[in-house]
Amino acid sequence: MQKNRTQLKDEVYTAMMLAQAKLSKDENTQMGAILVSKEGRVISTGYNGAPASFDDSTIPYTRHKQMLAYDLLDADTDEFISHHEFEANKYPFMVHAEINALHYARGKVPEGSKLYVIGFPCERCALDISLAGVSEVFVTKDDYDAKSSLNNSRDTAYYMFAEAGIVVTLCGKRLRPIISRPKNND
Repeated sequence: MQKNRTQLKDEVYTAMMLAQAKLSKDENTQMGAILVSKEGRVISTGYNGAPASFDDSTIPYTRHKQMLAYDLLDADTDEFISHHEFEANKYPFMVHAEINALHYARGKVPEGSKLYVIGFPCERCALDISLAGVSEVFVTKDDYDAKSSLNNSRDTAYYMFAEAGIVVTLCGKRLRPIISRPKNND
């Protein structure tokens, strides 16, 4: 059976997103994102990593904590004030692929845009996706774990997508979340 044009585009953009993920310096998590206009033009790409202005040699890219240090200097005289050391892992420094793709779009997300991502967006990314005006999120990997503490994150993300009118394609199945009321527990 021959693929229709939409299926072919989804396949091509997914391959681009997976290739983009290989650029991540994060040794545990390789994520990519591709932002595409309704007409099929690639607007922006992103992968997970530290902000572009950060020195990669000073950033932890693992889950294991390592010692980091900084000094405080007087901004006017460069006089030394104090030295500080602390432990940190990658998590506070990583910008998710979705956020990077939206950031590099420079606020120009046309109506009808689709964001291709590997894994389901976290609630922070879902909020930024909702604010950006994306119309559809195309997720290629569903690693949902019912026992995971991240369930609330996914529920919150779906709720945000419902509020913003965003369609979610999850592993080929198009879903339209809508807001509803909690069921009474009487």
